[in-house]
Amino acid sequence: MLPTLTVAFLTGLVLGSYLPYVPLSILGVLVVAAVGLTWVGEGARESPRGLVLYAALLVGVLYWTFYTWAVHRPPLPDRANLAPARVLGTVVEPVRYGPDRAVVIVEGTIRDPGGGLTRDAGRIRLTWREPDRAFVRGDRIEFSVRLHSPTGLLNPGGFDYAAYLERQDIQAIASVTGPGAIRSVESGQESLRWGLWQRVDRWRDEIRRAAVATLQGTALGLYLGMIVGEQGYLPPEVRDAFMASGVVHILSISGSHLGLIAVLCFWAVKRLCMILPTSWLLVLSLRVTPTRLAAAVTVVPVTFYTALAGAEVATVRSLVMILMFLAAVWLGRDKHMRSALAFAALLILFHDPRALFDISFQLSYLSVLAIALALPTTQSSQADMARLEFQPVNWVEWGRESVRITGVVTLATLPLVAYYFNQVAWIGLIANLIVVPLTGLALVPLGLGSAVWLLSVGGDRLPAATLNQMLFDLAARIADWFASLPGAEWHVAAPAVPALGAFYAFLWWAMRRQSSVASRIAAAVTIALLLGWWGWSPRERPDGETVRVTFLDVGQGDATVVELPDGRTVLIDGGATSERFDMGRHVVGPFLWNRGIRSIDHVIGTHPQVDHVGGLAWILRHFPVSQYWGNGAARSEVFYRRLEGALAARGLAERVAQEGDAVIDSEACRLFVLHPPAGAASALSPPARLSGTALNNHSVVTRLECGSLSFLFAADLEAQGLLRLVETGSARPATILKVPHHGAKSSLSHLWLERVHPAAAVISVGRHNPYGHPAATVLEALAAVGSRILRTDVDGAVWITAHVSSSRVTIHTMKEWLLAPVRIGAAMTAAERRNLSRLRFRWGIH
Repeated sequence: MLPTLTVAFLTGLVLGSYLPYVPLSILGVLVVAAVGLTWVGEGARESPRGLVLYAALLVGVLYWTFYTWAVHRPPLPDRANLAPARVLGTVVEPVRYGPDRAVVIVEGTIRDPGGGLTRDAGRIRLTWREPDRAFVRGDRIEFSVRLHSPTGLLNPGGFDYAAYLERQDIQAIASVTGPGAIRSVESGQESLRWGLWQRVDRWRDEIRRAAVATLQGTALGLYLGMIVGEQGYLPPEVRDAFMASGVVHILSISGSHLGLIAVLCFWAVKRLCMILPTSWLLVLSLRVTPTRLAAAVTVVPVTFYTALAGAEVATVRSLVMILMFLAAVWLGRDKHMRSALAFAALLILFHDPRALFDISFQLSYLSVLAIALALPTTQSSQADMARLEFQPVNWVEWGRESVRITGVVTLATLPLVAYYFNQVAWIGLIANLIVVPLTGLALVPLGLGSAVWLLSVGGDRLPAATLNQMLFDLAARIADWFASLPGAEWHVAAPAVPALGAFYAFLWWAMRRQSSVASRIAAAVTIALLLGWWGWSPRERPDGETVRVTFLDVGQGDATVVELPDGRTVLIDGGATSERFDMGRHVVGPFLWNRGIRSIDHVIGTHPQVDHVGGLAWILRHFPVSQYWGNGAARSEVFYRRLEGALAARGLAERVAQEGDAVIDSEACRLFVLHPPAGAASALSPPARLSGTALNNHSVVTRLECGSLSFLFAADLEAQGLLRLVETGSARPATILKVPHHGAKSSLSHLWLERVHPAAAVISVGRHNPYGHPAATVLEALAAVGSRILRTDVDGAVWITAHVSSSRVTIHTMKEWLLAPVRIGAAMTAAERRNLSRLRFRWGIH
């Protein structure tokens, strides 16, 4: 009964999460559920099953509503344009480190400049670049900073970073740079609340410093990620390789790592009991069975491992599930694992129901549940332990069960991985059979043992460093090899939410032993069809009429996707890249996959600046590209060398664009180059002396004409280049204008703007950018010519759909698809209908 009640409670949480947006629909669902569950309960009058289930459903709805009301703290008003404020606060979470940076979560108060009022700041996520000291939980610190309200990028199907921060109760974000930027005020070492955590954090810092001093490259990132949960040292390309090979779950401490430690410890204790002298074992069995002893002993290492990893929320959730498993074994209820897991889910969600929508909770819980369902039914522990003789391991049977359980877990998590990461890691069926045993039997025991030894005897170097380096490098090479296999990196469009629900419903039906053979076969066939459809991820067939232009929200940068009526695709710029975030990987690529685009006909890098071509290196390595266009300028910076390497890997040579070149010349549409002029590339300065203005004024400017419609992509052209377009007669009216240089004042030419006179102008610009883009004078000039102004920092991604045979265009922004709370009143029904349309869009129902 408990698993069924848990499902009802979870359903109530989901309904409660949408109650503010579609209240009438939720009430309708509750009425239908009341009728249906009453009918279910009619068959068991002695036990009002339907009433109990409906009560669990209502408790879920009410609990979500009450909890979110109780804990909600609105983000701080944006203070990006104000003077820095002085913040005094307490470090409340483990500090996360990376090369030359630290991320500190602080809870404290703000004192305005000049000794103004002190106000509660809530939680602040502070990034400290070039830190000169370490802090631990409980430390009181002080710093001066400009605070920003939490924001993210708004793109169709994109990751909502702002919502992620909200679930972490973050009210503001900020960054400081340089030694001494954060000052220590007081240590919490003597505090009852923080004393133990301070000791654990110092252990973690001691291990991190020793690892940094003794390990190099990929092995360092893997060791810190898998042993102390420190992800900041892991290069993005390594994570991509582990993702493609289907073994990314081993990179962070989660249910899989705790489960490996639990299984290893549990097995070792039982085996040690088995080899004891018979008389000793009999005496031991009078007090506790070997199985119970193993369960009790296992609690210690998994709890220690959780604490050493920083006791993050995701790790603690996994610990709760494992402790429930061990409790079931202790109580002799090991055949009731579904009830134990249901109870664990209730504990986790009563603590924070928002965890239900957390990726880590969904994946880890589903993995553990799949393993519990896949494990064969065993005899009771007492009967099993009555056999005192040592039983050798049946490696054939072990291998068979490993393959089966790996297959079940991969199948169960595949839809969620496809939904969140646009990937089907089918090769993980094989890779996990090698990497998981290597992790459980070598990497984690060796790495954790080295850490414990370091903490026990002291020192500044990691014990067994050579062996750690060798084994962790081996794991990386294995993942790289699997990821390099043809077809291993299989990207797909994110499945629609209703299709996900159908998949799990049919999977549950196929696994029910009570179902008939025919119905189970039918369910299995349906599952196979769904998987085939997701793996195919077909693109909409071109109709010869529709053109779609999408200006993606890539922060302070540009990235535009042009989908032409004949099915060809053009990508103009790809956003920026940084040490931790690549717009090509996290924004442009997922958008293309969700549109069913597997290859690109033309990529145009308007000019070699990081905010325009930084993300193109990743795109070129992961999408077949027919032609790459640039302005001929070269740079010596790392981002440009990566771009050159990606072009070489694809066997592409940069084609220098110049005035008059036709990128696309079809019957329906023409895309041609307006700037730079012919021969301009030869006049560019050497890479070491290229200025920003010179690069901007040699940007590749293109114009797309489809029937009577026109789109002008002005890149970062400044006033000098814009006046040249006026002089050459290229400044003609355009339907849609991509405003040059993110709306910078240096790219304002009133004469050019009057000639172009766009009906709509799109400004691709980042929130809280330090340049003050877009300039007020640019906005005023656009308004003066009657342009509708669209901004990615305000509206999110902007996409424009038009038909070649018509002059009408349809403009959508991501902002208009965000859910809005429904207020009680006359317009309530209309507001709910709009939200239902937004939900269909978000769920992939078009």
